[in-house]
Amino acid sequence: MGRQMFWSRMPTLALLTACLGGCGTYVPELREWPNYSQADTQNMIQAIVRSVRCELRNAVTKVVNNDLDAARQRQTGKTYSNFLDNWGAEVLLTFTIVEKSTTNPNVLLTPASPASSVFTLAAGLDLSAQATRIEKMNLFYTVRELYLPKGVICDASGEQRYDSFLIQNNLKIADLFYGRMGSAVLGNASLPQAQDKNVLSHEISFQVVSSGGVSPTWTLTRAAINPTGTLLGGSRDRTHDLLITFGPLDKPRGGRSLIAIAEQAHFSSQIASGVSNGFRSSLAR
Repeated sequence: MGRQMFWSRMPTLALLTACLGGCGTYVPELREWPNYSQADTQNMIQAIVRSVRCELRNAVTKVVNNDLDAARQRQTGKTYSNFLDNWGAEVLLTFTIVEKSTTNPNVLLTPASPASSVFTLAAGLDLSAQATRIEKMNLFYTVRELYLPKGVICDASGEQRYDSFLIQNNLKIADLFYGRMGSAVLGNASLPQAQDKNVLSHEISFQVVSSGGVSPTWTLTRAAINPTGTLLGGSRDRTHDLLITFGPLDKPRGGRSLIAIAEQAHFSSQIASGVSNGFRSSLAR
């Protein structure tokens, strides 16, 4: 291949490899390939909502019922879960998808030169494209709504995984309550009171990163095409984040939201989570 012909084809090669990358040039899908239909996406979101709600219901029910059973064994007969009766849960689901493609074609030319000297010319091109999709969904429940009659269990075992680890997983929500109530049982802290500033927050984040690359090499008489580096690479970083904030209900506003301090704590946690996920995604890439 002559030098002039090769350089004339370089733009075509660069365009072809960039097109093959794909990732980062369109809005990413929430689901994994090939489940890209709107129905597939909705099935995943609804399965996550149902599964998380079941986890919340089972956690609240287990904590309250265990506390009532333990109260019968205490000399004082005191219960420690009463404060939950006037509490609620603010739930935030965040889906963050980052796709990136890179192409790095390069060539090493060795044109004819006198026997006493060797001249080589290396040239390369580095292109990349990145697309980020972030979707948030807020849900609200009162603890009274979540509590199940004794003996009843919310069963989410029939839910399909749908590419998310938030489904059919033990999210350890009950541990949050046991930790707070345990401090009161041991006398190290008082129980939350109505309109108190006590807030409980629980966050779970699952991140999955996949990447791949193609590095073909062509060796010609006077040139080596793509002798080093990755000709075409792509990556997909998806994070499913669950943030739950428990706090007293704002009774003056009808009990359908948390008091101001709890709402502010929930908002602050969203900001901190967004910054943390951003750093994690950058490091993963």
